[in-house]
Amino acid sequence: MQRGGAVNPAFSYYNTVRAADVPRERTAGQRQQPIETEQSRGRKSATSRTIANALPFWLLTGLAIVCVVKVLWLSANPRVIIVGNTTTSSAYAKSATVYEAAAHAFLTSSVTNRSKITADLDGAARELERAYPELAQVTVSIPLVSNRPVVYAEIAQPSLILQMPHGNYALNKAGVVLARTPKIPAQVPVMVDQSSVAPKLGAQYLPGSAVAFIQTVDYQLRSAHMTISTFVLPPDSPYELDVRLGGQSYLLRFNLEESAQVQSGAAVATIQQLSAQGKLPQTYLDVRVPGRVYYK
Repeated sequence: MQRGGAVNPAFSYYNTVRAADVPRERTAGQRQQPIETEQSRGRKSATSRTIANALPFWLLTGLAIVCVVKVLWLSANPRVIIVGNTTTSSAYAKSATVYEAAAHAFLTSSVTNRSKITADLDGAARELERAYPELAQVTVSIPLVSNRPVVYAEIAQPSLILQMPHGNYALNKAGVVLARTPKIPAQVPVMVDQSSVAPKLGAQYLPGSAVAFIQTVDYQLRSAHMTISTFVLPPDSPYELDVRLGGQSYLLRFNLEESAQVQSGAAVATIQQLSAQGKLPQTYLDVRVPGRVYYK
């Protein structure tokens, strides 16, 4: 007990706190620095190694994507190759640049045409054939290692030349008007239609049977060494075909509804017989009636 009645508290070792054991108060704004352990350092090292190991994979993946896009991408600038015999068709065939421009316009008309997978190659071929009747067949292909499409354009061979007052037109074997032609190809029959019906490009002008008839008669007469000036379709006789021979004043009259080979054979035989007798016709030689030959 202390004097004056004050009670002296009991002394305890555990109540004694040393100043050194009291943590210092952190000043304002001061943060406690984390203590880096071996475990945290190991995690950082593992993360770095994972990123480093994955980097080549992503680089190769990106490179593969670029290569796929490069392979599948399709150029809109095709290359046109004219195929087939163009000796006679060169009179009306257009240049390759004209067909290339038309194919380019089609390929750029849709974004799907810029990929090898989705490009409408058949549609491009049909569009060219529709726009240019002189093209007999068009094929569009894509080389495996190239991005530029190749257009193979076959020029239709004329089977007949239609001679009109305002120009000449080439017809194919089906009687379809292919194109206007500034000159007449050699060895192609020439026909004059006196009805003066205006031809339309890409439209049928004559039946295919009529074209085949003219070709047969042309071959038979030329084989007999006769020079043909021109074939004529009279305006008032729908089934009549006249033939003007070079250096002769008379006409040969044929029936388009009968056999071309039989009629031409009869005409050749009669002309040879009359020539041997010195009695060639002066106006016409008519073989339109089967089994009969009339001449004047």
